[in-house]
Amino acid sequence: MKKIKVKFCGLFGEGDSVREGHIYKILNKYYEVELSENPDYLFYDDSSYEYLKYNCVKIFFTGENLSPNFNLCDYGIGYDHMNFGDRYYRLPMYLVAVFYNKSELDLLGNMDFTKPGAFTKQDLSKKTDFCSFVYSNYLSDSSRKEFFEKLSTYKRVDAGGRYLNNIGGRVENKLEFESKHKFSIAFENTARSGYTTEKIVCSLSAKTIPIYWGNPDVGKEFNEKRFINCHNYRTFDEVVERVKEIDNDDELYLSIVNQPVTIVGYDFKEVQGGFEVFLKNIFD
Repeated sequence: MKKIKVKFCGLFGEGDSVREGHIYKILNKYYEVELSENPDYLFYDDSSYEYLKYNCVKIFFTGENLSPNFNLCDYGIGYDHMNFGDRYYRLPMYLVAVFYNKSELDLLGNMDFTKPGAFTKQDLSKKTDFCSFVYSNYLSDSSRKEFFEKLSTYKRVDAGGRYLNNIGGRVENKLEFESKHKFSIAFENTARSGYTTEKIVCSLSAKTIPIYWGNPDVGKEFNEKRFINCHNYRTFDEVVERVKEIDNDDELYLSIVNQPVTIVGYDFKEVQGGFEVFLKNIFD
């Protein structure tokens, strides 16, 4: 097995936290990985400038709304829909970091997003609440707060994160909390083509109808019949009217929530497998 000397900078952490990361786990399948301060390969993100002091092959990775700067890195992993030979791979955050909490993972089960759901009227009767809103980031686009306030004029929206919390404290299990609701507000921190994080997948996994804003091209991967895409409406007022329509029609609600999550031909596992090929190309 080939030995590789690797360094992870920034939010990747050190030692055991690096070994728990998805990139390290992939590399460990194919190589003898040595975490080194004198690396031949360096993974880094945007959280520090530490990477500048190393002279080796540099691989940029981000979970934020950023593009790789190929003047500074040899390879890039990001959100952009672009072709740059074997130097770039699009790996949205929802493919690697959907749930961080073990109690959420235990609830998730084995979902196949490519097939129609089997959600019934009985399942719908168990959804005792209207809409969830779980965020802790105060530094997001103002659209998130604006829509929360508009929808709240129709019915109570339960805010279970630190941001705009109205339930008396932060929820411990986001998936369990969202699962009690018919809808969920799934807004990214910012809007840009290609920038889709775990937010919509968390809501879909909870069998809600996500109200999504962020990536205007989200329909390239996710089936727009399965959620409400704010980018298809002229105003948030129109979005609220659509929510009201669905909320008052159980048959319509069921027809939406039972749609396949992804578009035909798009498969999470295929993209994840392609990422392994991308990494092996770098190290081989």
